[in-house]
Amino acid sequence: MITKDQLAASMLRDCDISLHLFGKLTPEAWDYRPSPSQRSTTELLQYLSICGAAGIRCMSQNDWKLFGEYSDRAKAMSPGEFPKAMERQKDEIAAFFLSVSESTLESFDAPLPGGGTLPLALAILNGPQKWLNAYKLQLFLYVKSACDHAVSTPNLWAGVDRR
Repeated sequence: MITKDQLAASMLRDCDISLHLFGKLTPEAWDYRPSPSQRSTTELLQYLSICGAAGIRCMSQNDWKLFGEYSDRAKAMSPGEFPKAMERQKDEIAAFFLSVSESTLESFDAPLPGGGTLPLALAILNGPQKWLNAYKLQLFLYVKSACDHAVSTPNLWAGVDRR
């Protein structure tokens, strides 16, 4: 069984790797959009800056309406503010895991965004953890497409440059 410390560490690691990838962006890439119907890099950064913490809060407080305040915060963020916003999200994630018991993670029925419930730990794993991971991957692809064709596997999975 995965522990709360392991789940927290995994989420925080994805945040750190996203910060590493952000450092590869140039300001010219902030408006990059792979196709007209996809998010721009700026919009992706905005969502990535809140999706983990917002999901955890909504699930743990049984209230998806709380996501709106996170969305409002994200929409006001400029790309240059992404590192600070990610650090804030990391602080919120860490604080949550420090405050929650293993028992609550196992027994609390958390609401899912599409309906239904799961035990809180599994809901976080299948939601906010996967969202951070997926949008980190999307950021990697945007970086690679828009401005830094040299980024590679170590950048995505370890948050380091190829040696």
